[in-house]
Amino acid sequence: MMAQPPFLQGAASPQFTFEAPESLEPLVARLKASSPTSLQRIMDLMGLEHPGSPIHVILAPNDSPPAQDAPEWMSGYALGDASTIVLLTDRVLTYPNDSLNDVFLHEIGHILAHRAAGGHPLPRWFDEGLAMIAARSWDIEDRARLVWAMVSSTEVSLSELNALFTKDAPAVRQAYVLAHAFTLDLLEHTQRDVPKRILEKVKHGLPFPEAFAQTTFMTLNQAETHFWSRQTLWNRWIPVATSSGMVWLTITFLAFWVWKKQRNRSAAIKQQWREDDWDV
Repeated sequence: MMAQPPFLQGAASPQFTFEAPESLEPLVARLKASSPTSLQRIMDLMGLEHPGSPIHVILAPNDSPPAQDAPEWMSGYALGDASTIVLLTDRVLTYPNDSLNDVFLHEIGHILAHRAAGGHPLPRWFDEGLAMIAARSWDIEDRARLVWAMVSSTEVSLSELNALFTKDAPAVRQAYVLAHAFTLDLLEHTQRDVPKRILEKVKHGLPFPEAFAQTTFMTLNQAETHFWSRQTLWNRWIPVATSSGMVWLTITFLAFWVWKKQRNRSAAIKQQWREDDWDV
């Protein structure tokens, strides 16, 4: 089954065609209802004024060829040259995606980055970092994962980060959080329009390292050094430790600890009573 949905509101919004089994029609309806604001935000991030041709979206259950050819940890992927997104609807969602809509927005990010770069290649870390920003905001889970990545491994270079995406599921999850963190850090310490300016230069034929240097006034090696120099455990752990979620987790832990201590004390008192009764 193939369906052509009506245009989304706003002339600049991407358009989609959907291909899915009839049983997945409810999911298609949910994706068609994606917020035009979210789509426009992704276009602004990439620096696109016009979205280009419709993006083809395939919803693929586990018994379909697209799903059988994909790694088990993968919940979706984008084919930039074909302007196609494949969503693996039966997969258990894992970080960095919490919902099928997150996967959808993430893959739209890949398609639009590919278009903004004129089809020229982008480093995997930059491509994934932009897609992460397109799909989700940096939250407490991301901070905690970054802290863990810093504790459990050494500093990762950008070339090593690209390689992590080709390894097993834990390595891929680490790669996602580092790519997200590096790209966000870049925006925080330069300008918010840096991604679209880099993509524009790449589109006109400039190799990515040169486009990056001309836009940010630093080499990739310098940017990498600056990023890791800012990633102290103190700076990254404090937002985690002081978040409302962590406060409630601490309160819950303390309440459980007090309850456990009181229960042990009561059990000890009762045991003492029994021993006193036996002595009588």
